[in-house]
Amino acid sequence: MPDQANPLRRLMLASAAEEGLCPALRPRVALIAGGRRGVGATTMALNLAVAMAQRGVRAVLVDADSRGGDLAALCRLEGARSLADVLAGRYTVADSLQPGPGGIHVLGGIWALESVSDYPPSACELAFGQFAALIDLADWVLIDAGHGAGSMAARMGHAADLILLVTTADDDTVMDTYAAIKTLFAGKPPALPATLVNAAPPGGEGDEVQGRLARACRRFLGFEPLALGAVDSDPEVPRAAASGDPFVLTMPTRTAARQVYRAAKHLCSLPNLRRRAG
Repeated sequence: MPDQANPLRRLMLASAAEEGLCPALRPRVALIAGGRRGVGATTMALNLAVAMAQRGVRAVLVDADSRGGDLAALCRLEGARSLADVLAGRYTVADSLQPGPGGIHVLGGIWALESVSDYPPSACELAFGQFAALIDLADWVLIDAGHGAGSMAARMGHAADLILLVTTADDDTVMDTYAAIKTLFAGKPPALPATLVNAAPPGGEGDEVQGRLARACRRFLGFEPLALGAVDSDPEVPRAAASGDPFVLTMPTRTAARQVYRAAKHLCSLPNLRRRAG
């Protein structure tokens, strides 16, 4: 439901737009995907959204992973309308959102028996148009798109402001993450590329992975992704995920949580995301 500050917020945004301080009166959209399955992209998407909300930034989290994200179950939401309802035209995005943990709003995922390929590209475009209309509810829309080379990531990547690839530090996953970046930016979407290393061994290995990806992209693709940092491996993180609790809420003082808050702060401080890579 719109808050009482919305008229003032709209007035401030309109004034900023007239002065060229913001690109559009709409939420920013970040597509979050894993370089390969199992790297924790869904966990990172949830915790980044909650970290934003804890900083006073209104966040909507969308489950667009048709192959196993299930954010609604992770957030303990029952009977939720889903992205499938939106793509099929049964309900709007605004009508399908549910309150989630830590002050975020959540749009549940595609039904298990359906796939994004069941819907025409125009359905994704209409959904994105509705994300843009959420200015009264959201400053950011974070879309968990599953695997970086998946069809949803490819379809929605061209309309996002930022595409964040989540990787781990092992060599095979880093290679898959580079391949996903190459695939997603082959058509030069006007989005900012970014990377985040999850479950990184302590001691700076995450920074080394970011450097490897940056050098490969700069040499072969002509651009360098934004490095959002690394989140250290922590045995408490999977335990928090299994219980359905965002670890930035349940253990905010641990290193991993502080690193997510730092990444969220960096993300929110970017002045103008929408640009063409290269």
